[in-house]
Order: sequence, then structure tokens, then C-alpha cells
Amino acid sequence: MRLGFVVNKYAEYSALVRDGWLPTPHAFYTYYYVLTAIHLTHVLAGMCVVLYLWRVSTTSLAQPFDRVRLVRGVENGASFWHVVDLLWIVLFPLLYLVR
Repeated sequence: MRLGFVVNKYAEYSALVRDGWLPTPHAFYTYYYVLTAIHLTHVLAGMCVVLYLWRVSTTSLAQPFDRVRLVRGVENGASFWHVVDLLWIVLFPLLYLVR
């Protein structure tokens, strides 16, 4: 699902640049590029966190972790992931529906 967001942003950015909608002359596109790039960065970071937590919980990498630390790490990773989702709930109407 989130990998689809990354691919979609690549395609969308490419199409906008190809059509000449650069961020500098237009205030809307400046905000659009900046806000979606920040969200994209957090999505990529969240994907790395989730992948790391999955690897730690399913392999022998979990050996040095006790159960409490592992559960706390998963809860922290899930909290970060849901904050990124919450950010998108705010950004989507702001950028796509208000336009």
C-alpha cells in the first residue's frame, strides 16, 4: 500500500514537471511539492522502521532484545506509522480537494 504511494508520487512529480508545473513560480505548487515531499520522506522512513521491526521480530536478531523492549519497539514503530497516516488525512483534503 505505501509502496504504491511512493510509486504514485514519482509518477505524479514526473508528470507535473513534464507539463511545466514547477514549484518556483506558483505558490500552490511550492506548497504541494514541499508538503508531499515531507510526507514521502516520512513514509520511506516508516517503511524502513516497519521492515526493521519485522526482521528483528522474525529472525535471530531478536536474541539481544528482551520481550519488553521488543514490544515497546513495535509499539513505537506503529505509533510513528499512524502519525504519518494522520498527516496524510490532513494533507490530502488540503492539497487535492481544496484545489
